[in-house]
Amino acid sequence: AKLSMDVLFAHAPADKEYHPLPKFPASQRDIALLCDEDLPVLTMEKAISQAAGSLLEKVELFDVYRGAQIPEGKKSVAFNLVLRSADHTLTVEEADAAVKRALKALANLGAVLRG
Repeated sequence: AKLSMDVLFAHAPADKEYHPLPKFPASQRDIALLCDEDLPVLTMEKAISQAAGSLLEKVELFDVYRGAQIPEGKKSVAFNLVLRSADHTLTVEEADAAVKRALKALANLGAVLRG
């Protein structure tokens, strides 16, 4: 194979974006939910994002489980939430409040915290 570096560089994006490292630490929470099999994960992610608000930096699905401990027609879905404020270190209360808002929005979809 032959590569033309001139062609590659000509098609490379010219603008580089710089994002400084955050000044304040993140707070992470994992939540495992029990929901109907037909509830889309993307719908759940959107509900989390909207409800948690500006403190939510990232929501990431890390597990979907169907098995012996899960009732028929249900699934267990687990997310990792990364919360951070741009101007201060989050308190436990602030992080917990964001998670509670997300859980309330998920409950409106029929998803409940798995015990």
